[in-house]
Formats: sequence, structure tokens, C-alpha cells
Amino acid sequence: MDYSLRATYSNMSRTYFHHGTVGNCQYCFWGRYSMGAPYYGATAAVALMAGASHLTALDTGKTPYAAYVAFDSSGAPLRVLLYNSEFYAEIGTRASQSFVLTGLKGASVRAKRLTAPSAKSRVDQGATISFGGQVFGNGTCIVSGAESFETTEVTDGSATLSVKASEALLVYL
Repeated sequence: MDYSLRATYSNMSRTYFHHGTVGNCQYCFWGRYSMGAPYYGATAAVALMAGASHLTALDTGKTPYAAYVAFDSSGAPLRVLLYNSEFYAEIGTRASQSFVLTGLKGASVRAKRLTAPSAKSRVDQGATISFGGQVFGNGTCIVSGAESFETTEVTDGSATLSVKASEALLVYL
């Protein structure tokens, strides 16, 4: 997800996704019988960019934390994707990063969380990965589960959102 968004922001014209061997690939979008974790990240990236005219990165790309904003054709921000790439492998306490968004209008913002038990989670090994509470059917890609949004209060035009290690949060403005 971060790779694709950074490439888009950087105006790269081509990217290569090495998918490895079916059944032995952490980077496969899908396998012979299951959805891969990268498919969820790709879905979150598409949800960020849907209907957008352009994209920008708010970060320098030099820390484990990323923030991307998608804009409509008039330049109004549509959505923000916050990403914490700190590695979490279900050992110890899962770190969390706070992001503060400013210049917001309204009383609250809604968000969908991309999450898994760890950075090493694989659907084909029994892990549950979800985006906004929804999962994709193995072998069919059909989305199931109730779509869920988190709501965060906006105070004086600012909202503080928390993203755990190896998670992302898509914020709807």
C-alpha cells in the first residue's frame, strides 16, 4: 500500500510487484485458495484515491509514519490515509502513533481501519485481516461483514487519531 501510494505521489510510471510462489508468498495479492494481505492494502489505497484528481504526501518518507491526502479536481481534500509501518509481530506491546490533523471542518471525522494481528499475518495461515471491519471471501474476492467506521471528534479544527504499528487508517473528510 505505502509503496503504491509513494510511487503514485512520485509520478512513477511503472512499478513491479514480485509475487513469488503461490502458497509461499507474503506479498501475493491472492493465492490459489485465499486472499493475501496485500489485497487489503491495495483496497485501502484505492479507497483513498477513488474519485480523486491528485495525491500528495504529508511526510518526507524518512520515518515509519506516512500520511497521504487525496484531493478532488477543485483542490478540496477528500480523504487522508495515515500509516504506521513500525513492525509488529505479536511479541510484546503493540506501539501506537498519534497523528494530528488540523484545518478540519465539522464536529467529527469518520475513518476505516486496515488491521491484522501482526505485520506477518497471512490469510492462508488463518489470520483475519480486515479493512473497515470487512473481509474478502477466499477464492471469490466477495466482500463480507458489516462495514464499520470509527468516529473522532474535531475540536477547534483539529483531530488526533491513533494508528497502531503495522496498521493504517483511512480518514474521510
